[in-house]
Amino acid sequence: MQKERKNLSFRAASLDLVLSFLWGGHPTALKVALPYAPPIRQGWMRFVISAIVILFWARYKKVSLIPTKAEIKPLVQLGILFSVQLLFLNIGISKTSVSSSVILNSTYPIWVITLGHFFIKGDNFTFIKFSGVMIAYLGIIITYFDSFGNSSFLLGNSFCLASGFLLGVRTIFLAKGSESIAPLKLLMAQAFFGSLIFILLSVIFESDPYKFSLILLISILYQGAIVAGFNFIANIWLLKNYKPSQVTVIHLSQPIFGILIGYVVLGEKIGLLVLLGAAFVILGSVLVRKNSN
Repeated sequence: MQKERKNLSFRAASLDLVLSFLWGGHPTALKVALPYAPPIRQGWMRFVISAIVILFWARYKKVSLIPTKAEIKPLVQLGILFSVQLLFLNIGISKTSVSSSVILNSTYPIWVITLGHFFIKGDNFTFIKFSGVMIAYLGIIITYFDSFGNSSFLLGNSFCLASGFLLGVRTIFLAKGSESIAPLKLLMAQAFFGSLIFILLSVIFESDPYKFSLILLISILYQGAIVAGFNFIANIWLLKNYKPSQVTVIHLSQPIFGILIGYVVLGEKIGLLVLLGAAFVILGSVLVRKNSN
């Protein structure tokens, strides 16, 4: 029987906000390393690092990573789903701006809240909750408006939007899958299949020579150990214990963090529309959080 998840506590919401900040830095981390490694190559490096983190954490927690026969199918499905989602995201980031990529990828809470109504017990869809998400989404559109007319970003933007949808599907899958499968098994499935798929695709499509730099090392450690290691371990714990709509609506702050990090590290411009968009995102998040109590 599927247990009913709790409303977010203050401590859980604070942890969720930290995760959003760290995720917001992912596009910038990937972009700064592009002169040294193309996007798919960075992907398999990230997966390998995350696998090492998961192995050490599983050993520390004394958790077996060997799947049962019944777990093999959902783990394969998750591994492939996540690999496709990250493939879209990495390629998208490499072809568009940090602000555009982080905003479009952050549309996934809309899909989570819609899907959560049908698949997650106790996470019912309400008019106020929907209105709050639409207000937050309007903020995302306003923030994104500056670059929407730039045709050179069209392909990258499309990949990032597809990534956002698949991330929503994956979030619901994790929320349901964590009921019966150990979270570390879920993460290892992502790392295992991601490594295999990304290495294969990198060998086929990327011919850039291998280069080493301190920037690349720091970027891959951030992407692998922090984003794909710590963040995912903590996020699965949140999804297992709290309502996915509340967990993911806080992630609407990701575009704000992402844009700010892009500005500080890469010097990307922050205009008035970005600030206006931030206000709508915060207002929408407050509405959804209040209605869920």
